Amino acid sequence: MVLNLQDRSIIMIELSGEIPFLWRLSPESSDGYCSVSVVIACPPDTEIKDVTIETSVLSLSSDNTRSAVEETLEWNQEDINLFLRLVNQRQLLNNEPLNDSVRIDLTDPEIIDIIHVVAAAGFGVAFTSYGLLKKPDGSLPLQKCELGLTTSLNTMCGFVPCVIVDIEDDDVVCVLLDDIDVKSDGDFDRVYRHDLLLVKRTDLFKPEFSETRKKPVSAILH
Repeated sequence: MVLNLQDRSIIMIELSGEIPFLWRLSPESSDGYCSVSVVIACPPDTEIKDVTIETSVLSLSSDNTRSAVEETLEWNQEDINLFLRLVNQRQLLNNEPLNDSVRIDLTDPEIIDIIHVVAAAGFGVAFTSYGLLKKPDGSLPLQKCELGLTTSLNTMCGFVPCVIVDIEDDDVVCVLLDDIDVKSDGDFDRVYRHDLLLVKRTDLFKPEFSETRKKPVSAILH
């Protein structure tokens, strides 16, 4: 890992080996919930302090005693693979070359959002999509199902973007990139950005649909 402080407001990290990221779980409530943050451990021979990035993700501990004290965990291989996949996809979209090492700016909102997605995938609890999505009718082009891909969900309130973070047969777990308003018995509820949603492969549509919240004029129907 190489840290480069080109500016006081910019923290650049070049990752050429293992990712030196840690999860910090801090007690949030007496109900067993912990807030999830990321700690980037800086080399001990530098004057730079460890960097902490808060996320909006809450972790529900199965052990109340564990949720009563702060806990630090290393990123597992699934966390690392998803993070690198999302960073590489971002570089491809921005026409940036892929190198052996990954150089990231920890103040970049897109990088922060990737960290939120990885945190949600690792610690979030998936909601069922019952009553949230419109039934597929075969008229819209489906998105291929692959880990880390951005896709669209056709919800009752319009197309919403999400990221695929887990696949098991026909079941797919996605991290929402926008809120979903839910109307039930005349009242409105909400599923929030960075919540997990359990859907089917046939619920995944091209990411372009969620860019305008409606079906693109140029969409090819089949």
